[in-house]
Amino acid sequence: MQRIYIPVLVIIVTIAAACKKNNSTTNDPNNVPGLPPATQIGANTFGCLVNGVPWVPQGSNGTNNLSIDYDPGFNNGIFSISAQRILSVNQTTSIGIGIRDSLNFVTPPKKYILSRNSLFGVYYHDFNGCMFGYFDSTISKEGWLLISTYNKNNGIISGTFEATLIKNACDTIRITKGRFDFKF
Repeated sequence: MQRIYIPVLVIIVTIAAACKKNNSTTNDPNNVPGLPPATQIGANTFGCLVNGVPWVPQGSNGTNNLSIDYDPGFNNGIFSISAQRILSVNQTTSIGIGIRDSLNFVTPPKKYILSRNSLFGVYYHDFNGCMFGYFDSTISKEGWLLISTYNKNNGIISGTFEATLIKNACDTIRITKGRFDFKF
């Protein structure tokens, strides 16, 4: 009888040892496969879904594929983000976000609504020749930008964004689950 217990015990111990605790964050709504986590620590990250496909900066053409421009002295503190996805010389996609409003007086969370005349702008340019410029009046824009962290002392700005851009003769661009987290 003991001979049966030993092999069964060995099998149970082996199976138990092979099991790992699931530490994944798949139930976290902010966790999106293919995108960086939505952090607020100055991690220098940017990502979003473009028409449902993960989009993060990558590649290089001699310039940075991700940059933030923050000027606390101009117009009482403006900022913009520029991100590029460079797959090859002829396959570059760019996404930009900018605020022309004063950041020096912002207390997070602060939400900016995107419209044709808003202080928040977004651009998108793809290698198929469709360009959705900041100030292009032929574009229909909807969306928002939420600044969740703005810490001047530690030089951190982070937030989330979404936008839908529509232009004749171009595919509609739906930017969702957008997140950024920068040290400036």
